[in-house]
Amino acid sequence: MKALFAVLGMVTLIPAFGQEGPVKIGIVDADIVIQESIKGKRFFQEFEQFGKQKSDEIQARVSEYSDKEKDYKNKVNSLSEDKRREMVVQLQNLEKDIKRMQEDAKQESDRRLNDALSKFRKELGPVIQAVAEEMKLDIIINHGPQSNLVYFNARVDITDAVIKKYDESAE
Repeated sequence: MKALFAVLGMVTLIPAFGQEGPVKIGIVDADIVIQESIKGKRFFQEFEQFGKQKSDEIQARVSEYSDKEKDYKNKVNSLSEDKRREMVVQLQNLEKDIKRMQEDAKQESDRRLNDALSKFRKELGPVIQAVAEEMKLDIIINHGPQSNLVYFNARVDITDAVIKKYDESAE
């Protein structure tokens, strides 16, 4: 039994075949890279402008609806039955238009965001790999809302280096 422990002890002292030293790990938060990089900031600024434009368009239609509704309420007693029905139909159509505009804006917004995030992920892969090779890292772990990473020392965080490298491609 003592011989077995001695052999096991010696085996653990022998470095693994081909291993040149300890494994070096880096941590990157790809979400932060996207948010704080030049391309990411540019995208989110454009995305915000798109959202504001759609919101303004919807708000204009809501104002139109409100004006017609007030007009209807003010005139309802003096209108003929046909005119009343016509105005009710107009209000219902405006309501449908507003809902459709909201749904379309949300779908377009979601599509733009998903397309951009997909593009960022594709672009970041080679950038992260280049930073890892420059820093001679063996493993890169993504730290973000979906990760189960509980703790890491800031010295293994390469997020800033990745942002810097990614920004070089934006200029």
